[in-house]
Amino acid sequence: MRSLLLSIFFLCSATLFSQTVGLFENDSLAFDGYTLFSPSTSNKAYLVDNCGELINSWTTNYFPGLDAVVLPDGRFARAARWAGDFNGGGVGGRIEIYSWEGDLEWGYIYASEEVHQHHDFEVLPNGNVLILAWEDRSEQQAIDAGRNPASIGLNGVWPDHIVEVEPVGINQGNIVWEWHAWDHLVQDYDPSKDNYGVVADHPELIDVNY
Repeated sequence: MRSLLLSIFFLCSATLFSQTVGLFENDSLAFDGYTLFSPSTSNKAYLVDNCGELINSWTTNYFPGLDAVVLPDGRFARAARWAGDFNGGGVGGRIEIYSWEGDLEWGYIYASEEVHQHHDFEVLPNGNVLILAWEDRSEQQAIDAGRNPASIGLNGVWPDHIVEVEPVGINQGNIVWEWHAWDHLVQDYDPSKDNYGVVADHPELIDVNY
């Protein structure tokens, strides 16, 4: 009996001090709600409550990007990693929306030689999706915009832009609005360029050499 009790004690101790999965802590500071997470090298996403109980899960075909959310109607939306010509922190390239039951309702690729979704997206109340993305600008384009050539990398520069996409069918979309950082630049490096000016006088613009 003493041997059995010791075995149980050591088993419980090992469980307490070497836990690698499950709920670690739930105290008064914890948000009273659900937690959604997608492991970076897994094609699954999980929704758990504060007791560590699984509420729902979704199985996908791709590793996650850097944004995922459960929408007010219970659907699951996520960015997914899609191979392309851009490779940086937060790379995505594909936006997916699943039903609560796990069926893919929409999968949209925003990745090409010129553009690539990264980090963030937002599903709007009207059902359209805002997508944050890089767009490729060559070394010459950057110089023409007043960029200091010494600060241009081998891959040119990747300014941000935002597109609003109206979902169509299961894998298509119409871009109904777009905004490009490249259209809102100022610089004080090259006086021969049209966007030359005093940077401090233009808080509404982006310093291309910042």
